[in-house]
Amino acid sequence: MGMIGAPAMAQQSNDLVLFSNRDAITTSFVHTTNYNGTDQSTEAQWEKIEFHYSVNPPAGAGDYIDEIEFKIWVEGRDLYDPAGKPGEGVAIGMTGSAIYVNVKKGKDAYGVVYLNPSSIGRYNMGGGPADFEHKFNIHIEAYVGGTYVDSIDKNKEDDKKWFQSLKPITGLLYLQYQSPYILTDPDRYPALKMPNKQ
Repeated sequence: MGMIGAPAMAQQSNDLVLFSNRDAITTSFVHTTNYNGTDQSTEAQWEKIEFHYSVNPPAGAGDYIDEIEFKIWVEGRDLYDPAGKPGEGVAIGMTGSAIYVNVKKGKDAYGVVYLNPSSIGRYNMGGGPADFEHKFNIHIEAYVGGTYVDSIDKNKEDDKKWFQSLKPITGLLYLQYQSPYILTDPDRYPALKMPNKQ
């Protein structure tokens, strides 16, 4: 990754990436396509979590930021955790990150992650996908060069650190290329940083 000069980073670290508004996180439920020779969709619904932000490269860096990491927490509740109370379970956070590279300057940049139907089913307290969406919050933070630059919550919270008390569960958020939606809106999102394979 190319490095941004320290003085430029220090001068503009607060506005390199800005979440665009209170509604910067949008969620929707999408069906998967059945590829067994029919044109019917399956009954399973994935949660699509999209976030909207602006990109402001530092002075002298051109029109791109080399790399932006978005760290994501999706709230849920595990009714099967033995440490939880009956009917209440344990508050959990499904965590993950999306790293976009060569992100171009602009007011309308987007990112996306997906949550598998089985995770929605386990952590929604039995109310189904719509219930899951209304009950639980999402927190996203943006980092450039390892430095925090901005964050957003789907629902307004009095406690700004609410997500830190969740029991973290990693590996449940899918990047676009890990989901059935790899070819959906290919030009809407910047390039994802792919894992190094030795």
